[in-house]
Amino acid sequence: MSWIQSIPPEEAAGELQDVYGHIRQRSSRASVSRIWQALGLDPAGLGAAHRLHRSLVHEPGPLTEVQVQLIAVVVSALNGCGYCVAHAGPRLAAALGDETLARAVAMDYRTANLPARDRVLLDHAVALTCEPAERKLEDLERLREYGFDDARIVRATEVTAWYNYANRLVSALGVALEPEVAPWAFGGQR
Repeated sequence: MSWIQSIPPEEAAGELQDVYGHIRQRSSRASVSRIWQALGLDPAGLGAAHRLHRSLVHEPGPLTEVQVQLIAVVVSALNGCGYCVAHAGPRLAAALGDETLARAVAMDYRTANLPARDRVLLDHAVALTCEPAERKLEDLERLREYGFDDARIVRATEVTAWYNYANRLVSALGVALEPEVAPWAFGGQR
């Protein structure tokens, strides 16, 4: 499951059992994914991480669901996180209503048939992922030119940061993809 001790739901007790119950209730598969199990040794941190994930990803406003899932797929592909691409890819396909387009985004969003506004949003997410210290006011002004107000810019930045966090957790802890989740092919996005 991972390179560290993960706690399966059937072995959880106390606070962790409560956190897992909360996660299971909100899961589309009524399960506790391996990323959450890998954080089981820190129930308080796990609970906080899951609450943040729910608020950013499952309550996308003021971004659209498509925009949140675009960021999830592109940032995860850029970071080489097959686990997160495999989880976010089907959500993007469902939000778009177009699996072919979702798979094209996973390979290279720059060549996928996306509106210019979404491509600019993804350019921002990629730049923030690759060169966070080099961001400038001009980056935000470009987003504003494409109709992103400050609330949308904040949410896009938060979602980008969340997926960078999640990708690093998965990579550093060696979290393996669940057997029931199909891998997705993806490109480097660079």
